[in-house]
Amino acid sequence: MPSSFESDSMGLRTPPVQVSNSLEDSSTSARQIDFEIQLKGSRAGVFNPKVLVIGHRGCGKNNATSSQGEAVATRRPSIRENTIASFNEAVRNGVDFVEFDVQVTKDGHPIIFHDTHIIVEDMVPRKIGDITLQEFLGMGPQKGFDKAERSLYRKARDGTVSQWTATTEDPLCTLEEAFKCVDPSVGFNIEVKFDYIEETSDLELQRVIHCTMEIVRQHSNGRKIYLSSFHPDAAHLLGSMQSTYPVFFLTLGGLYRFNDERRNSIQAAITVCQQSQLQGIVTEVNAVLHEPSLISLVKEAHLWLFTFGELNNVEEAVHKQKDAGVDGVIADHVMEIAKAVHQLELHPMSSS
Repeated sequence: MPSSFESDSMGLRTPPVQVSNSLEDSSTSARQIDFEIQLKGSRAGVFNPKVLVIGHRGCGKNNATSSQGEAVATRRPSIRENTIASFNEAVRNGVDFVEFDVQVTKDGHPIIFHDTHIIVEDMVPRKIGDITLQEFLGMGPQKGFDKAERSLYRKARDGTVSQWTATTEDPLCTLEEAFKCVDPSVGFNIEVKFDYIEETSDLELQRVIHCTMEIVRQHSNGRKIYLSSFHPDAAHLLGSMQSTYPVFFLTLGGLYRFNDERRNSIQAAITVCQQSQLQGIVTEVNAVLHEPSLISLVKEAHLWLFTFGELNNVEEAVHKQKDAGVDGVIADHVMEIAKAVHQLELHPMSSS
């Protein structure tokens, strides 16, 4: 994870404080009420009896390998992340939502891919926004024997690059394909992705969000959806450019320091949500496990609170979050965590 962003003094845009009026308030309330109906009773700002399980990149992220060839985390059978196969396997394992990363190609197509750059056998990192849809779909696993595969590579935390494989392979996909091919019973957490290091222009923010929301508008067909972004300006635009879907602001909760103070704490995330009329926060789980009182602050602001991170693969940590009032957990070990949460629903006292 990069250690810094461009600061406001170097050009990062801070959206103006939004002055509440009846139209904005009614739009926010409508989004909140619609989401509560879709979640069958879960409400923002209160203690909810059910914790939602969200499959991270579908049925779990793929771990890069280090220079020694060891997986970053425990070796487990894997399905290529952010693919149709991974999303549908997560559904079979009982998740409420699947989370995935949306970026937009040079020619305006929203695709699903986590890393801001894609690497194939020539080892030249290509930014997703600099390649066409045809180029993107020609990389990685292919369907049909008439198509040659361009092997994918990935950079590990130690900076080394190695071939990226999974136990079960599936082709890369578009947002439109996900709407058409993923079981309609599962909700979508659409994270709109932007570069962590390079500053993104206002025009590019608007282009990406417009292209993404046009596909959502055309193909949502009543599916449960919430939107999210680590980029505070993008989150603001996601909320202001549409009034149908709730928007959550993603934060590392202070575990890393950025030049943009809006990204440095849950308290700052609450302010971002209040100023931009957002509906919830998604934070790295360690922030609230280390300081559970932060959960109450989020609840008092009448916001939903979801978490992500490695500890969400540990049943005990999920139990503690459920008891403390966290509304949803984004997990990689989907089958185990979905089963554990189901057991909590059947035997609620077991988490005490």
